[in-house]
Amino acid sequence: MPVIVEVQVKKNGVAAVTIDSDDPVVLPLETVVLHHLREGVHFPPDQWSEVQSEGRKLLAIRKALELLSRKHRTERELGTALARSFLPDEVEHAVERMRSLGYLDDRAWAKNYVSGPRATGRGRALLKHELNQRGVADEFAQAAIAEHDDRAAALEAARKRARSLRSVEEPKRTRRLYDFLRRRGFSDSVAREAMQAALADVPEGDAEDDR
Repeated sequence: MPVIVEVQVKKNGVAAVTIDSDDPVVLPLETVVLHHLREGVHFPPDQWSEVQSEGRKLLAIRKALELLSRKHRTERELGTALARSFLPDEVEHAVERMRSLGYLDDRAWAKNYVSGPRATGRGRALLKHELNQRGVADEFAQAAIAEHDDRAAALEAARKRARSLRSVEEPKRTRRLYDFLRRRGFSDSVAREAMQAALADVPEGDAEDDR
């Protein structure tokens, strides 16, 4: 029966536990204390596997809390970050735990994203694409962008861009402004409406061409 030959306490509340001649396994001190892990203790292989799994999942939860304390993340973003250090079942366990505690909420994350500074000058189509890239479900993404004022955002973006294009001659100026708005995720009708209003507000003149 495998026997623990060394338990070495490390920093950050973990210990390296070595069974027989195997490589050390890093486990949280809570697991070490709970299962009375110390030198000379024998463990059946299946029981040792359960202890390792339990400890690794606890470490994954710790890491998840650490990551979320730095910044808000979507479930996919958290899972991707955890996957660098943990196995799929450990990642899934930690993500589910964060969700159950209310620390992960993709619906709220999407709403905050669309109402925050990162959404400035962006249209609904681009915002939805960005939300989907971060793993936000279509249902949550659609609900978030529904509250976004595309026309106001397009006009603000168009006016700012039009000022940087003052020195560009027509029709190149109009085409560049329209293309810019379309790339920012605004529909054809919204882009044209904002473009016309911005060009009327910002006449041609000498200015640096911000290409």
